[in-house]
Amino acid sequence: MKKFILFFFFSFTLIFTNAGLCQISYSGGKGLYKVLEADPIRAADIYFSTNMSSFMREEPGAKVLTKYFNFNTNLTVGLANYLECFVNFVPHRDDQQNLYGTIGDTHFGLKYLTPLSSSVFKLGVAGTYKFPTAVIPNLPFEVFSTDKPAWAIKALLSLDFLPVMPSMPLKFNLNFGYIDHNIYDEYFYSKIDQLLFGTGFKYSIRSLHLYTEYSGEVFFNNPTQVKFNQNSMRITQGIRFLGPWNNIVNIAFNLSFTKYDSLKNLDIFHKEYATWELKIGISHRFTVYKYFDKSAKLEKKRREEERRKLEAIKKKRQNVKKDLKKMKDELDKKKKKNGSGKKSG
Repeated sequence: MKKFILFFFFSFTLIFTNAGLCQISYSGGKGLYKVLEADPIRAADIYFSTNMSSFMREEPGAKVLTKYFNFNTNLTVGLANYLECFVNFVPHRDDQQNLYGTIGDTHFGLKYLTPLSSSVFKLGVAGTYKFPTAVIPNLPFEVFSTDKPAWAIKALLSLDFLPVMPSMPLKFNLNFGYIDHNIYDEYFYSKIDQLLFGTGFKYSIRSLHLYTEYSGEVFFNNPTQVKFNQNSMRITQGIRFLGPWNNIVNIAFNLSFTKYDSLKNLDIFHKEYATWELKIGISHRFTVYKYFDKSAKLEKKRREEERRKLEAIKKKRQNVKKDLKKMKDELDKKKKKNGSGKKSG
């Protein structure tokens, strides 16, 4: 029975194939989980994604589990073949205080694929701006954040081996950047500023994608206070496949690499991160490509002309039928008239 279920699952994921569908990262933008790919989604494509993450832990002496649940939504829009934008909003996150939790921050991002790119080598840059909409910032089990507006920038590198080695559908990605958690303080000198890094690869089997990535955020202005292994870092293993109704299903598991000798003295630099997390996301693509593509416009114009021609031919046929009926009626009248004249003679 287990073998049958496994066979059915993989058969299902391989049957539904659509090369035009992309994988959207957890916070928006084409990518893996946190790692972004250098190339954007197709122009005039729109992806709407919902993601859920959960973490639970048994406390010593406690009767209930400590749990964390996060729900976020994001929208990714392809503006051009080299440009995409994305918006991420967190409508619910557990704050460990209230029963129903609170909303989180809102992020707006922009990704640009530079001209220094080819079918194999892709170089891009991504920038994000954070609107501090969270009711309570810097919650436990989350990455570091503040109640101030923030901005971040990343350099993106992707190596796609599929065009040169079709038998090896592997894509390697590397991200490196900087986040300023408070736009009102000094750039690059604040102790709360962090370096962002991430690397990962994706292996594609038709509509099934297997990916692994390693990512983290590192405080770099106070290494004596925060050791490297005390920063937020994680490894992620995920699978993405095409489900029913062209919905893209993304399932990932995080394992934290953060190590503390003790958590008795917590501060803003030493907070409790989730030791593991289970993430489930669903994305759906909407496209308005046919309204922007030149060839699609020409095809639409050709079809409209053909439709008009067919309507004109249909009207001509209807007119011909009317004329034939009129001629037939006139002939019938003449025959009747001639027949009545012969009888009277």
